[in-house]
Amino acid sequence: MSQDEFRLLTQEEFAQLYERDMRRDFPPNELKPFSRLQKLTDEGLYEPYGLFREGKLLSYALYWKAGEDPYVMLDYFAVMPEARNAGVGSALLRDMLSRFCRNGGGVFGEVEIPNTGDEAVDDLRRRRLGFYARAGLRRMNYTTRIIGVPYLVLAYGPEISDEALMETHRKLYRGVFSDAVYAEKVVIPEECL
Repeated sequence: MSQDEFRLLTQEEFAQLYERDMRRDFPPNELKPFSRLQKLTDEGLYEPYGLFREGKLLSYALYWKAGEDPYVMLDYFAVMPEARNAGVGSALLRDMLSRFCRNGGGVFGEVEIPNTGDEAVDDLRRRRLGFYARAGLRRMNYTTRIIGVPYLVLAYGPEISDEALMETHRKLYRGVFSDAVYAEKVVIPEECL
């Protein structure tokens, strides 16, 4: 049986992933420009990981760090179409959670709210929420709206207050947007639940 390899992507692999797979896996309004992701990577604030088997990428997880803050954001996560429903995503997520949830660290993420009115879209979003819940992520008590997209916020790791996580959350976006764009396009929290 082949051995799975969890590792950081090379710069070339990351560029190929973005052009070939991320454009397929995420809607344009949720996809940050690659130049921004590359700049964050160069600054040590962004880490693109992949799960490989026999040299073939099966899944990827991209993490965004707010400096020395203990929580990192799972920014993008997907499984290649041919590897879906085989436990690959769960394996990568387990590995990544164990890597980042050491020494008081944790992981959080944004998941689209299933309220579009399109049953197929909302069903996919509910299944995504179920996947993260089965992995042990808990819903935080606030939602966000980033560039017009509303999100639920999930977290894994040691207990953290909503206020502390919101500050980390804000810090990430303040680091990539001008003050004017941040004020117009980033709402954290949009609502406290």
